[in-house]
Amino acid sequence: MKKIRNTKIGMLLLLLFMLTGCDKFLNVEPTDSLSGNNFWKSETDAETFTLEVYRLFRQGIGIERPTILAGDLRCAPVLPPEGNNPRRPDITLLAYNMVGTAVTTKRVDDGGSQQANTFWVTHVLWNRMDNWVPHYKVIQSANILYDKVPQIAENDASISPATVKRYQAEAVFMRCMTYFMLLRLYGDVPYYTEAYNQKPLGRTSHVQVAKNCIADLAAHYQDLPWTYSDPADHAVRAMRGSALALMMHLNMWCAGFDENNKRLYYEEVDRLGDELRLTGIDQQGAYALLPIEETASIFNGRSKEGLFEIPTNPNYQSNTGNGKEQIENFRRHFVGHVLHAPWFSLNAASGRSELAYEPSYMRLLYPEGEDDRRIEEWFTKGEGTSTANMYGGDYTFVFFKFFNFAYGNSNTEQSVGFSQVIFRIADAILLQAEAVAELGTNDAKAVELLNMIRGRAKAGLYPAVNNYDNNLKAAIFWERCKELMGEGHYFYDLVRSRKILDINYCMHPISYSAFLQGAWTWPINEDVLKNNPYMSLNEYWR
Repeated sequence: MKKIRNTKIGMLLLLLFMLTGCDKFLNVEPTDSLSGNNFWKSETDAETFTLEVYRLFRQGIGIERPTILAGDLRCAPVLPPEGNNPRRPDITLLAYNMVGTAVTTKRVDDGGSQQANTFWVTHVLWNRMDNWVPHYKVIQSANILYDKVPQIAENDASISPATVKRYQAEAVFMRCMTYFMLLRLYGDVPYYTEAYNQKPLGRTSHVQVAKNCIADLAAHYQDLPWTYSDPADHAVRAMRGSALALMMHLNMWCAGFDENNKRLYYEEVDRLGDELRLTGIDQQGAYALLPIEETASIFNGRSKEGLFEIPTNPNYQSNTGNGKEQIENFRRHFVGHVLHAPWFSLNAASGRSELAYEPSYMRLLYPEGEDDRRIEEWFTKGEGTSTANMYGGDYTFVFFKFFNFAYGNSNTEQSVGFSQVIFRIADAILLQAEAVAELGTNDAKAVELLNMIRGRAKAGLYPAVNNYDNNLKAAIFWERCKELMGEGHYFYDLVRSRKILDINYCMHPISYSAFLQGAWTWPINEDVLKNNPYMSLNEYWR
C-alpha cells in the first residue's frame, strides 16, 4: 500500500471495535463493540477503515499462517532433501496430505532428535490452519464497511456517489476474496453479509458460497477502477481486473463441483477473460503480460501484470507496526524453502535449500533440451548454478523466481523482497485457456491463449513442442504448474479439476471416497462448536 501518515488516536479506537467482535465468531455475543456510529464522518474515516480491512487480510491470512504455501505443498511432488538440518518432515506430511498430523503435532524440546524433527512447528505454524477466525475478522470488517460507508455522504456533501460505490465495491471484493480463500480451505463455511450478525450459523455449501460471491461481485465490480492514479495502490487494492480474475476462479471452482452446469461456468470464464484482456489490457492499458526477463518486477509487487497481491515487500513502506511490509518468518512462504547461501539462507550454518521437487516432475515440466527462458531466469541465473540443480531433487535446488538480482546476489532482505501475488494476468490467461478447452468448441482460441504464455517465456509453442501426446487440456494444466510454481495454485487446480484423483497428474493422489468425504479440506478447530448447535466439523479429519 501507499505510504500512510502516522495513525491518529481515532484509529486505535477503530481497531478496538473491529477486532473485539469476531474473536468468538459464530458464538452469540453483543455487538456494542462493533457499533462505531460516530466514526463515519468523512472520506478520511472511510479510507482509514478500508485500509484496515486490507491489513487484516494481509496479516491474518498472508503473514501469520502459511496459507499460500499450503497450495504448493499439498499432494505435490515435493520432498525435504536428505541430510538437511533443520529437518522438515512437515513437507512430507503435506505432500502425502497428512495435514491433520501437521496441524496437531507439538514442538518437543528434548534437546535431541525429537526437537530437531519438530523444529518446524513453531516456525511454519501449520497449527494455525484449522482456525478460520482471521478470515471472519476480514469478512466482518468488510460487511461493516459496506453498510456504514454511505454515512460519509450524509455527513460530507463533497463526497460523490461514485466514491461511496467504490468503497462498497472494495468491501464486496475483500469479502468475496476471503470467502474464496475459506471455501478452498474448509469446503462448506458459514456465509453472511450482514454488518452485525448475532445469530449462530451453520455451514453453507461451498458451491453456493461461490455462487453468492459471483453474484455479489457481478453487481459491484464495475464500480472499481481499472487501476489507480497512485501506482502504489495498483494490485494491492481491489481493481476491476482483480474482481474479474476472482470471478473467473470462482466460476472454475463451481464448474468442478456443479457438474450439471459446468458449461455455463466455462462460458462465463471465457467471457470474463475476454473482458479482462480486450478491455483491461488492449483498451484501458491497465494491465500487461510483462517480458519474462522482468519477472522480478512482477514479484516486487504493483506491476502491470499483477491483479491482486498481498504486499510483503520490505522495500515499500506501509501501515504495519514497523512501517515496512516484510513478513514475519520466511518458512511460512515458498521463497524461504527454495533458496540457500550465498543468495539467501534461513540457517547461517547451512547452505542448503529446504525443499526440492521430484526429478521426474521437473523433467515433465521442462523436458531436457527444449527451449524455455524460464529455466535461465528462474533456475540457473545464480552464479554456479545449472540444470543439474533443478533436476537433482536434492538440497542444491534453487528457484530464483522471487529473487531480485538488482538488489545484489547475496543474502539481503531487499533481494527477497517479494509480494505474494494471488492473481496475475498470466494466471487469468491460462484459466481462460482451460475453460475454452473444456468447452471443446474453439480449440484454436485455447491454443492461442496457451501460446501467449509459452511465447512470453520464449518456449516452444503448442502443438509443435511439448504437446503431451497432443492433449491440449493436459498441456494447459502442466503450463499452469510451470508458470505458477510457488504461487499457491497447484493443489486447488488439482482439486477443482479432479486431477487429484489421477496418478497421471498427481504424484500423491487421494481416493475418490476420501475426496467425497472431504480429504481435500483442512480440519476445523473444535472451538467453533461452542454455543453453536448448528455448526459441524469436517468429518474426514475427526
